[in-house]
Amino acid sequence: YPARTLDVEQIIRYTNQSDAALDSLVLAVDPNRWSNCFELKNLSLNNFSITPTLEGMRMEIPLGAQLQPGESVMLEMVYRLNIPIKQNDQVFGYYGDLQINLVNWYPFIVPYDETQGWLIHAPSGVGEHLAYETADFDVTLKLEGQEDAIVAASAEGKKTGVWYQYQLEGARTFAFSISSAFSSETVSSENGRVTSFYFPNYDVPGKAILNAASRAIDIYSRRYAPFQYEHLSVVQTELPDGLEFDGLIFMGSEFYDEYDGTLKNNLIAIGVHEVAHQWFFGQVGSDQALEPWLDESLALYSERIFYEETPPYPITWWWRWRVTWFKPSGWVDRNIYDGADFRGYTDATYLRGALFLEDLRKRVGEKAFNAFLQDYAESYTHNIATTEGFFETLDRHTDTDYSD
Repeated sequence: YPARTLDVEQIIRYTNQSDAALDSLVLAVDPNRWSNCFELKNLSLNNFSITPTLEGMRMEIPLGAQLQPGESVMLEMVYRLNIPIKQNDQVFGYYGDLQINLVNWYPFIVPYDETQGWLIHAPSGVGEHLAYETADFDVTLKLEGQEDAIVAASAEGKKTGVWYQYQLEGARTFAFSISSAFSSETVSSENGRVTSFYFPNYDVPGKAILNAASRAIDIYSRRYAPFQYEHLSVVQTELPDGLEFDGLIFMGSEFYDEYDGTLKNNLIAIGVHEVAHQWFFGQVGSDQALEPWLDESLALYSERIFYEETPPYPITWWWRWRVTWFKPSGWVDRNIYDGADFRGYTDATYLRGALFLEDLRKRVGEKAFNAFLQDYAESYTHNIATTEGFFETLDRHTDTDYSD
């Protein structure tokens, strides 16, 4: 921990679930975006040593013999991460002596689409750029040099001697945040447990987001689909926003600073937005770079659904605070590379997306809209949704013309 290094032995067991024979595998190595961060020491394919090509964050591994549909391979790799300083607009890295955040820290095989090929995209100044298959994670972690460090993770760990052991099934990501300064509180409901990890002197907002996140899980479990994990970690960090991973969300400290004791603030609104990504990102995947509206519009609209079910039901305030005050413009279904700045991107993809979903709800009716959301969540669980699939699912529940 004091040296800010992570030594990793990783095994990937991969089955070709496409209908195409694969000549190679393509992995995203996000830590390689930082200079001198990723040091690959050894890589083997089915126990034979092999040398990949690594350019930027793209690693390609030749297979020799084609991997036929249904066939499996095993990759083993050993590497070190020299954890970089965390930038203000990034989560990955160390923040002084206070915290180390490990997100997208391991190489992973990206989804393969038979028409587009491997779904790997360069980062952009706005939005997230990675696409993920679901996987079953089995992780053991040993901390050295910081005996009082507390680990927040995508799953609850079991400590065995000096090792923490974690398992998370059917997830797209596995993230850690480690700090010796964390305080924590946990609440449970019939749909899952939530633990809030927060820094000293933030007990009040730390407990407020804990209770809001737990309520959001109950609401979304009823409105969409059951919460697919047993536990959610809510982690305070220095960030001008929130950010989601499976079983773990990060929330910026400024939201804790601004918390006013009510529901009408960014800590609650953006917090339940990030909780909604456990469904629209985690459970229902999508290509975040090319079709970001599929998770962001639905996550923002989920804030509205949270407030319509939570006294004192401040829906009018929410529309004004989160959407209409910005006078948003732009096409909802843009990608992260169209040249828009962050404000233009969020206005279109998030805010106009919420307006679109509200108009759609009014047009097709409450019963059809709710049935559609449940069908969409169920149909694309552990899969990657597309815009086409979104509307195909909607059309199963309405004959109403919404083409305008």
